[in-house]
Amino acid sequence: MTWLDGGALAFFILAWAFLGWLIDSSPWHRHTLSAAMKTQRREWMRQMARREVRLVDANIITGLQQATSFFASTALLAVGAGFGLLTAADTIIGAFEQSVAHVEIDRPGFYVKTAVVMGLYAYAFFKFGWAYRLFNYSAVMLAATPEAGKPGAEEAAASVADMNIAAAGQFTHGLRAFFLAIAVLAWFVAWWTFVAATLVIFAALANRQFGSRARAVAQIAAKRLGSPN
Repeated sequence: MTWLDGGALAFFILAWAFLGWLIDSSPWHRHTLSAAMKTQRREWMRQMARREVRLVDANIITGLQQATSFFASTALLAVGAGFGLLTAADTIIGAFEQSVAHVEIDRPGFYVKTAVVMGLYAYAFFKFGWAYRLFNYSAVMLAATPEAGKPGAEEAAASVADMNIAAAGQFTHGLRAFFLAIAVLAWFVAWWTFVAATLVIFAALANRQFGSRARAVAQIAAKRLGSPN
């Protein structure tokens, strides 16, 4: 571990924080794919409040829960794999040193890098776990929404939409940590590969939110609904 490694880690943390601000809180947030999908979720719940049978809506939330559960389980397995890396440190370090690239890794540095990877996956697990719980709350609130045409149906649907949006936000944070963990894996090679991988993943995630085809489609759909997004 050198000051270059420390600088690379600081750069990674700042890039992560800046990406979160850019997508979630910046003045350009309303131009993102996430913002457009918030409009779609609110419209979904407005339509739900007008339906007599809401089996389709319940099935969609169940699907969202299952996807969240899958990623939560994967994150937990990744944390367990991190402990496996720690116990097999000698073998892995030897493999790096004897590889074609002849990468030299010091033991304390290996432990630190592995701990950072495990920390990211642990963070993702908590985010996915909370998202799963919030989707569960959404399902309960959906079931409690009054029947179509009855007083309070529209207001209850708006609350379900807000809960669903909160769950989607937590899921997005966990998924972002998953992607950024790939950059940390590049740190095992060298500090500059860590920085390069961080920049590539930062650009990829930002492009998905601001320049992807999916974002354009969602923006058009949101405008059709009369949203300022």
